[in-house]
Amino acid sequence: MIPGTFAAWKRLALATGIIAVFLAAGIAAFIWSGVYNVAATREHFAITTWLLETLRRQSVETYSYFVESPPPLDDPDLISLGAAHYEGGCAPCHSRPGEPIDAIVSGMLPPPPPLADPVARQSSKEVFWTVKHGLKYTGMPAWSSQERGDEVWALTAFLRQFPRDVAGDYFRLSGVDRLPPETGESPTHGGGTVALTQCIRCHDDADRETISNLVPRLAGQSPDYLLRTLAEYAAGTRPSGIMQPVAESLDQDEMRELAAYYARLGAKPQPNNDRPDAKRIERGRILATNGDSENGVPPCLACHSASRAAAFPALAGQNADYLTGQLRLWQSGGRDTTGYGQIMETVARRLTDEQISDVAAYFASLPPSAALDRPTSPEARQ
Repeated sequence: MIPGTFAAWKRLALATGIIAVFLAAGIAAFIWSGVYNVAATREHFAITTWLLETLRRQSVETYSYFVESPPPLDDPDLISLGAAHYEGGCAPCHSRPGEPIDAIVSGMLPPPPPLADPVARQSSKEVFWTVKHGLKYTGMPAWSSQERGDEVWALTAFLRQFPRDVAGDYFRLSGVDRLPPETGESPTHGGGTVALTQCIRCHDDADRETISNLVPRLAGQSPDYLLRTLAEYAAGTRPSGIMQPVAESLDQDEMRELAAYYARLGAKPQPNNDRPDAKRIERGRILATNGDSENGVPPCLACHSASRAAAFPALAGQNADYLTGQLRLWQSGGRDTTGYGQIMETVARRLTDEQISDVAAYFASLPPSAALDRPTSPEARQ
């Protein structure tokens, strides 16, 4: 290299270094001066808004590529479950269909958008990813239980219908129309707590069935089981982004009151609108009574009979879709964080898909009052 060229490069490097130092010093002075107004009453610079929106849009598009294929999102049970959670968990910020955004949350920057436009522009996978993981710097939280993709799909299913197919039917879909005008007298109506605690919007009571077949029937369960379940939800040891916020908002007295209410509530026989075939029910009965010794599956009634321990749930008359969903959740390791859950995970992993469907159909076909005997041992049957 000739001396003149080297000297030119040296001067360029020196000038670049000086500019970089001054630029860094200017940025540092800008940050430490506090001149930039972080108040929500002041919009971002246009370049800042563009940069954040572009980053969010491209990030969601990229990471949603890895999301599993969705279940059928036109399933009415999935939509109803999602609508019920939306009312308690999302509507306070995003509003109900056709209603304006709340004046308080509209003061956020950015404000929570009415969901019709963003959802219409996104794919189902992008909606799922956004609901599950939340968005930084927007106030949009992540789903409180990352293990429960099935719950996220329920809300996604509802949002995909939002608002064109639900605006005139929202109160029915979300269970709001199940609430009597005088809320607060019953532990199922929420009282002075937030809408999340209005159990009657989703679960059965003396007059109504569950809002969705994916929701468990609670009437007639033992207080011990219900208290244990609420405590596990509140502690996060039984994962659920739907139930954890509900349970966390309850104190011990409220939990006991709810457990007592449902325990003394007589469960009604389930309407058999979609009764499965008799062969399937019979296969389920055999599995529940005898188990599957070749694959290490014990009889369900060894723990879930009429003489069961108070901490175990009754299964007779339970919604088949709920039972199926929970067994599949155990199979995937989504409910293995408690001692009871670890017992069931071991059993569920040994079941085939057909066995899960059969045993769920069998228990759903029974009246809730069915007196199911504990099975005798194989030796005693011989």
